[in-house]
Amino acid sequence: MARATVQDVAKTAGVSVGTVSRVLNGSPAVSAASKEKVKGAIRELNYRPLASARDLRRDRTMRLLALAKSLDSPVISEAFRGFGDAAALSGYVSLTAPTSGDLEREQQLVDMLRNGSVDGLILFSPTMPDADVEALAGQLSVVQVCEIVDSEAAFGVSIDDRRAAVDITRHLLATGSRRLAMIGNRAARSGRLREEGFLAAVREAGLQPEHLLFAEGEFGFHAGRRLTKELLLLDPLPDAVFCGSDTVAAGCVREITDAGLRVPDDIAVAGFDDSVQAEMCVPELTTIRQPAYEMGRVAFEALFARMTEPGEHRRGRTFLPHELVVRDSTKG
Repeated sequence: MARATVQDVAKTAGVSVGTVSRVLNGSPAVSAASKEKVKGAIRELNYRPLASARDLRRDRTMRLLALAKSLDSPVISEAFRGFGDAAALSGYVSLTAPTSGDLEREQQLVDMLRNGSVDGLILFSPTMPDADVEALAGQLSVVQVCEIVDSEAAFGVSIDDRRAAVDITRHLLATGSRRLAMIGNRAARSGRLREEGFLAAVREAGLQPEHLLFAEGEFGFHAGRRLTKELLLLDPLPDAVFCGSDTVAAGCVREITDAGLRVPDDIAVAGFDDSVQAEMCVPELTTIRQPAYEMGRVAFEALFARMTEPGEHRRGRTFLPHELVVRDSTKG
């Protein structure tokens, strides 16, 4: 059975995580009734704090570092918010450092963990090679979010990108689409997994993909438009396009409609992430919802365990559930 967390205690007691934290730290600013509820939940769940905040502060900076190539991704920015909120409840300050894919800059920032300037490190989309991530995670308190190195030594939190791509491609097939295309991004591990899922579902249906296009570098709205222009040169046209992000899908929809075609009547379009762009797009996008905030929160719990129990809990990964969200950009 998984070890109970502070969030589990709060839910069972019917109070906030902050209230649980104040009870654990002996704060007088808690009513007697709330204190009894928390203590009852602790007994019921057999909750054992990993370390008290006061003990941690004796030899820790109480600072955590989050590295990402960019915070432009809605998923990464939301995951960071979940991480930061959970960290703050335990008294930590979260430092964010976008690296713009600069490996030298990334290594300089990682040195902050090596020299003790921060207590732990969250990697959202590292530039460093997989082997370097694995070596770092094997020595220090490191957790990955979203983009996970395929290594037992490096712990990570994400959704099952391959499974999610299978689910959304099966949806497109179920609506009657048979000439499926994909716009993806092989530069990211998640992009490669989504490609695998797309191909698996298409072939499962006894079909071959109509076309595969992959962005080089920027993977956003303009890339979606540019690559969709290539798709529109095909004869016959695809009748459905799976895009590796909502932003790319928005560009795809724009290019299709500017060409005088209709979404989804002529070409269905599906995205990925369930970002704000999915609902801003016309028509609204069918997509995969990632529990980004929850991924960030779970990542903090995992990092906290690694910081307070050295040598333990360093391996494996946690897949959180995704959700297929069907909107007007696909039929049915």
